Amino acid sequence: MITIGQIAEEHGVSRSSVHTYRRRPTFPQPVSVEGSTRTHYRADEVAAWFEANPPQQGKRTDLAPRDEGVSVETRGLAVPPGVELEAAREFVQWLRAQLDEDERIARAADAELSTVFTRISSFDPEMAADERHIMLHRPARVLREIDTKRQILDLYANAVEARVALRARMRELIDSDPDKFGRLHRQENGLIETAERFGPVARFLALPYADRPGYSEEWRP
Repeated sequence: MITIGQIAEEHGVSRSSVHTYRRRPTFPQPVSVEGSTRTHYRADEVAAWFEANPPQQGKRTDLAPRDEGVSVETRGLAVPPGVELEAAREFVQWLRAQLDEDERIARAADAELSTVFTRISSFDPEMAADERHIMLHRPARVLREIDTKRQILDLYANAVEARVALRARMRELIDSDPDKFGRLHRQENGLIETAERFGPVARFLALPYADRPGYSEEWRP
């Protein structure tokens, strides 16, 4: 098995190029590896594909304003170009809406349960099971957890939004300033790596909300 990063290193291409190749119908299909959330491929199938489709030097074609005729694979959430990048942004927006709803419910419950928490002022292992549950899931704690989840999601969302802005700048420079374009291209590879690290984490954050409207099975880890 071989990962996206290993494909790039093995075949002497950038990670962004690998993401472009992945959108082609002829590229090998990913395979699941038990215990890993990273995308894997069969090394022999990838090698055969590169032998039949050697990389071509020249202008990048994945910076077109629209990716017309390109297959879409939203499950990866690693911020591929065009349509799939927008899908990643939609995922972030949906998950943030769920966290906002959790916050609204927790703040509303805080006032209603104030008398209960006045009585249960501290955690005691000997207290009744229902009281322990209330103590562990009091609104103040839930709000802290929501804040933590938002910070984790931001690690992924910031990479998504940074790449949106970066790609817009790259389109402006693709013909006029090749040197600066190359620097931005390398910077883009770093954003892709960040998204690959935190994309699976974001999908796990969304999993508890799988029963809510708008959840897509393509987001399931």
